[in-house]
This record gives sequence, C-alpha cells and structure tokens, in this order.
Amino acid sequence: MKTTVSFALATIALALGGAASAQTAPASAPDPVAQVKQDNAQIHKDNRNIQYQRKEIAQDNARVGADKARVARDDRRLAAERSERNADQRAEDAAIKRGDMAAAQRDEKAREQENRDIGGLKRNEAHAKSDLAATRADRHQEGKELGEAKAKKAHDVHKRNADAGKVN
Repeated sequence: MKTTVSFALATIALALGGAASAQTAPASAPDPVAQVKQDNAQIHKDNRNIQYQRKEIAQDNARVGADKARVARDDRRLAAERSERNADQRAEDAAIKRGDMAAAQRDEKAREQENRDIGGLKRNEAHAKSDLAATRADRHQEGKELGEAKAKKAHDVHKRNADAGKVN
C-alpha cells in the first residue's frame, strides 16, 4: 500500500512538474507588450542622445562664430599695425633724406617694435585659425554622430511599430 501511495505521489509530482514546465514554455516566448515597452524605452533614450548631440553642435556653432570674430578682429588689428609700420618706414626714409640721423634711428626703433607686434599678432591669428579648424572638425564629427543616432532611432521606431502590430 505504501508503494502504491508513493507511486501515486510520484506520478502527481511528475504531472505537476510537467504542467509547470508547460506553462513556463510559452512565457519564455517574447511578449509583444513587453517588447513594445522596451522599444519605447530605447526610443526615449535615443531621443535624449539626439538632444544632447544637437546641444553640442549648437555649442560648437557658437564657438565657431566666436573664433571667426576673433580672427576678423586680429586681421583688422594686423592691418592697422602694418600701416603704422609702413608710416614709420616712410618717416625713417624722409629723416634719412633730410640727414636727420637721430630721427631716423628713433623711427627705425619704432618700426622694429611694430614688426614685433605684427609677429605676435600673426602667431595669435594662426592659433585662432587652428582652434577654428579644430572646432569645425568637432562639429562635423558630432553631425555625423547625430545622423547615426537619428538612423538608429528610426530603426527603433520601425521595430517598435512592428512589435506593436503583433499585440492584437
């Protein structure tokens, strides 16, 4: 009798185990509603990424504008320094024609100082132009990343819509 009871219990346990595994098998199949929720979360994440990249591009655009203004300002200052240098050269030449060597030396020193100022301005302008080029390169790279993010988002939206079609 004891064996019959233990055999019956073993059969019931086996049947319950089989039923439990049969119930978990369909649950392991992807649930369309859960998939749509997951897709929506991914799309939300993609939107945040796109917003962040657009913000970075706008900041780069502002930096490019500031760098362009600085380069233009340096160009105007350089032109003014060159005109002062040329005026000093003309004054030196006129002093030499008159035979006024003291004035010629004074004008020569002023011209040399103008040449040093011009050299400094040229270096600053070169640095500003390299900064501008680097910022433009960053902006270009961020634009490419933004395009990739938009393409990924479009793919995720398409996937979400396909999963949502399976919910019915």
